[in-house]
Parts: sequence; C-alpha cells; structure tokens
Amino acid sequence: MRFPVLLSMLLAVLVMATTGRAHAEAAIGDFSADTPIDFLCEHAPKGSVEPVPPPFNFWVVLVCGKQSQALVPVEGMKWFAHGTDEPISILALPPGASAGSTAEDENYVPGYRVRFKSLFAAEVTGNKRQRIETMLHEHLARDASPPQLPRIDHVFQLDAVSIIYDMRYNIYFYISGLTPVEAIACVDECKQTMFFDIVTDETTDKSPPASPLPPGQTDQ
Repeated sequence: MRFPVLLSMLLAVLVMATTGRAHAEAAIGDFSADTPIDFLCEHAPKGSVEPVPPPFNFWVVLVCGKQSQALVPVEGMKWFAHGTDEPISILALPPGASAGSTAEDENYVPGYRVRFKSLFAAEVTGNKRQRIETMLHEHLARDASPPQLPRIDHVFQLDAVSIIYDMRYNIYFYISGLTPVEAIACVDECKQTMFFDIVTDETTDKSPPASPLPPGQTDQ
C-alpha cells in the first residue's frame, strides 16, 4: 500500500537534529524539564530496539525520544541538509501519524513503541552502485558550485523500516576511506529523496568494522 501524502512529506520526517547524548533532546523535539526521556533506550523493553548493524554502528545511533525512535549521527559527527547548516535526524514516526495516547496506558512510551522494526545493511555493488553514485552526482550538479568530493571507495545501504505503516527508508552512505562524506535518504524507490552532508570531527572513531560487510541487494 502506498502513502503518497506521507511520501511527499519526507522532508518533515527528516527533522532538524544534533548529535550525542547532550544533544539527543534536540534531535527529537522540545521537552519539559519533568518529562523523563530515555535517550539511549537503556530501559526499553526487550525486543523494542533494533541493533544498528555494522558498519553503520560506527556512524549511526538509535535513540528513544518523546514521540518516537530516531536515527542520529554518533557523537563527533553531524548530518546537515545539503548546502545548509540545518542538522537532521530520521524519525520512525511518519508525518501526520500519532504516537499514541498516554492517557489510555500510563506505561505506553512512544519512544519505545513507535520504533524501527528492522534495520538491515548491505554494501551496494555492481550496476546498483553505478545508479546510486549517479544519483549523488545528479544532486551535486544542482549546486551553483558543486563541491569537489574525495574518491568514493564504498557505498553502503541501511534499510530502516518503521513499525508505522511499514514505511521504509533506504539510506545510502558514500564512503571515502573509512569515513562517510555524503548521504541520501530515499522512500518510494528514491522518487522522494533527502540529500545530506556528513561532517566528521577528528576525534570520531573511524575504525573499520571487525569484519567486512558482505555485498547484498536490498529492497529499494
């Protein structure tokens, strides 16, 4: 089932955010001082928090916010809407959807229940990699002065599926050496996209995953 209204509002899902524990609140929204938020999902019920698969666990953190879970960059890394200084994160709660009412169940915690039900990673190879790299260059070509990117050594794909409407995000990271430098998040076979820049502090852990991620194809 398609949700064209939701797809057309992709930019609303990719909300402004910042990184790290101290900034997790900004990634999810505005909270009152007396609202307990388990940002790092340390008290989430068993099975409600999907582990971020390698190599994305070096670059991405899943946090539990007031309204839903969200994917945010690790501390020392920032995601900006391309060509701007507007930081973003990716919410499991689609625009226009409800996180549920705590009045119905005092134990209902949207940050646990409104979640990503699956996260799957694969390295993009072959013809698909050519298509995904072409998509990057097409986005860059829209700039008045396209930036000079380093050589792209790998393209990794993270599929994140929300429990709400089964909305699926295909998130592509373009990797130079061991560091992601650009990314594109897609829905509906990339008919709707968000292009974002990745800025990494020198202190960020850039170690490679313990074992290489095997090539694979995911549903785009």
